[in-house]
Amino acid sequence: MKVIFVKLFESYFDVSVPSAMRRLGWEVTEETFYTPKDFVHDSALQQLVHDRLEGSEADFVFTVNFWPLLSPVFKDLGLRYVSWSYDAPLRLTGTDEMENDNNLIFLFDRGQVRDYRRQGITRVFHLPLGVDPPVFEKALRQKRKATYGVSFIGQFYASPYMPILSAMDDYLKGLLQGICDAQRNLIGYYILPELITDEIADKVNERLIYIKEHPDDFPIDCSETGAEFAGRISRQNLIYTIATRITCIDRLTLVSSASRVTPTLVCTDDTDSLKKLIPHAEIHGRVDYYTQMPVIFRDSVISLCPSLRCISTGIPLRALDIMASHGLVMLPATEEAYEYFENGADSIIYSSYEEAFDLMKFYLRKQADTIPMKERAYRKAKSEFSMEHRLKQIEEKLDD
Repeated sequence: MKVIFVKLFESYFDVSVPSAMRRLGWEVTEETFYTPKDFVHDSALQQLVHDRLEGSEADFVFTVNFWPLLSPVFKDLGLRYVSWSYDAPLRLTGTDEMENDNNLIFLFDRGQVRDYRRQGITRVFHLPLGVDPPVFEKALRQKRKATYGVSFIGQFYASPYMPILSAMDDYLKGLLQGICDAQRNLIGYYILPELITDEIADKVNERLIYIKEHPDDFPIDCSETGAEFAGRISRQNLIYTIATRITCIDRLTLVSSASRVTPTLVCTDDTDSLKKLIPHAEIHGRVDYYTQMPVIFRDSVISLCPSLRCISTGIPLRALDIMASHGLVMLPATEEAYEYFENGADSIIYSSYEEAFDLMKFYLRKQADTIPMKERAYRKAKSEFSMEHRLKQIEEKLDD
């Protein structure tokens, strides 16, 4: 199997996927280009890719995430195009390029595949994410330096939801907050796309445009929000804005609860504000994915993985990172979490904040019970979720 691995941005798959391909005996050529600002239109990049790959022979070209601007280039070159997304949502509406017959677009979130299929897009397929335990082996040879009851590594998301909400009239404030509360209290079901309509997004936009055109009639904060966001709120953007706000609340709630009962480590970007919001937790800056992250997961009783709320059914990469590091993952209930994991045997799955807190306290009291759970999780990551296993599934689909 001959593969051209095209990189347009840095990703966690840049090391693990080519390594696994080579272990399978595949011949891999890696080509790096600049990251385009527009996923669909960039004629200079298209020409650059065309010129560099012209005359290349390969069974397929691979990219992390689907890039509409690349598909026609590969089609013109007679190359099959395989993409595999670890982001959700892709934030791409259906495009003509998605239906090119040289595409195999793999998405880890089955719910997103269903959404695209409902739009009439047939070249999308479901493939859960994979992980490559060998890339963590060197780090995991390090001795324990510290232990934690609970750890969390990830973003808290700077959503513009609150400034936008503050700028709305009473009717829109009540509507948006009601939608936000409904989704926040419903873990395991993603209902924002059903609740947020084009009409609601249009009304939010109209309000922001009115504020922008009449800034003197509003407080300075509202005027600044209107100036920044007027005309920019699409239905898709509004859904993502609310989803990231809820994700932030999820993570703050779980970490704050954990920090009151056990030593809790949080590794993220915005350390200063979090030290005020979560005073009982140990707040650390970003950690290296390959050298530091695996050790933290290994040396924690429980590693939290409250996924981004716009992941409707899928298992995020971070959950697999935890398992591949001999850690115990605690993640929200989703269709695929129940399908692929065994709650209480290789993972901890919760369906509410209250249940999550109760489960934390239970397993912190019974830490000996978590040791076999971690080993079962590691074996599952090494077999069912290994990169080699996933790449063989891609190979099978290519042969269909």
